[in-house]
Amino acid sequence: MADNTILVFRCLDPECGKPIKLHRPAKSGIYPVTCPHCNVQKKVKLKGLDAFGDADVTATSATSPNDNSSKEVITLSDDFLVGETYKFMCPHCGSQEMGLNSQKAGRKEFQCPACKGRIAANVREKTNVLSFDETNPLIKGKLVLLRRGWLNKNYPLGPGSHTVGRHDESEMSDISIKNDSSISRRSIKIDVNHTAKGFTFKMTVLKSTNPVYHNELPLSIGESVSLNFGDTIVLGKTKFRFDKDI
Repeated sequence: MADNTILVFRCLDPECGKPIKLHRPAKSGIYPVTCPHCNVQKKVKLKGLDAFGDADVTATSATSPNDNSSKEVITLSDDFLVGETYKFMCPHCGSQEMGLNSQKAGRKEFQCPACKGRIAANVREKTNVLSFDETNPLIKGKLVLLRRGWLNKNYPLGPGSHTVGRHDESEMSDISIKNDSSISRRSIKIDVNHTAKGFTFKMTVLKSTNPVYHNELPLSIGESVSLNFGDTIVLGKTKFRFDKDI
């Protein structure tokens, strides 16, 4: 059976033309691809895993000498949405690639087919984006920096405008992120307005060396969206969640 999780094609730069191998994305679309041979980046239309049908949990074949069935369940900390396909390595053995696609929200538990380790994931419904005239009465918001293997970091968002970007002493953002050179120095801003009815939260893309994603959808420079609690925001390699600040 063909492995639909791997894509192989030649570099689109005619002066290079060498083969590029990468993991197939979850959703079909246009993605920036950097050739590992010549470092030229091109936008390429890729067929995603969604074009091959859905399965609740899938895995490619792998073997492991370890039996982790007696170990405690490891709950994945990533943000999982109903109807989306995700790829990850088994957190027990680290050698088995697995996939998750759930059509219902809730806690999902399953085993690694290689090491028998037990894994869980919390799947939530997709967030409906608020229109700009809707409000969140009396509830403040915050950005939560999701850090794998570390405690998450909270950034409260009071009334006013808040810029988010890469740490740079010469051009500091209000929320300055270190150790991620893939973020622009002033990537996005979040405007928080307090009215008689409550708070509104609007995010605008200021600059994006790499795509800015809101709930896994790419945004263009100058594009704005209203934020709803539970939304995810990805800048470069850094992931945030917009939460209630209570």
